[in-house]
Amino acid sequence: MSAEADLDLLENGDHELIRRCSVVSIYEQLGDRDLLVDFCRSLAMKFRDELEFQFDWWRFKYLTDRDMALEAARSAARADMVFLSTNLPQLPDYVGGWFDTWVSNRIRTDGALVLVQNMRHQPADFSGLENRLGAIARRGGLDYLRVDSSTLSDFPLLQPGLNEPLNEDQPMHWGINE
Repeated sequence: MSAEADLDLLENGDHELIRRCSVVSIYEQLGDRDLLVDFCRSLAMKFRDELEFQFDWWRFKYLTDRDMALEAARSAARADMVFLSTNLPQLPDYVGGWFDTWVSNRIRTDGALVLVQNMRHQPADFSGLENRLGAIARRGGLDYLRVDSSTLSDFPLLQPGLNEPLNEDQPMHWGINE
């Protein structure tokens, strides 16, 4: 496994090649989505000169709809990275089943599965969730990471993007839930 994904190459308007990184974000509640938006925005800012990000957003409740769950699974199976944010110490059965579906159909052998949480608000034991996500990542050839968003300002990779405005020249595609 490699944290460096095999990214698509695109040509921008100046005939320069840039890489595209596809990200699927799965979240439980709107507060979790806000956390992921901040995280994704900081990534986009940090790597704005190197990557164009394509973000797709899927709330847990959308995964109860068969057609939406299939579309989300197709996106996740092709994605460079899958981000998850939840306050639950275990995935609901339908979400866990959704993870099992797309990871078994994954063709790529690189990328990352990232659990993004604010641990200041997480008194529960998340070891069961982390063990399950680690197993899912291994089955899909993904690296597994957990990011504590409450310490993003201490995390040098992401810190600069937190307080910078978005560059309007850099398109950001947020997906179905824009």
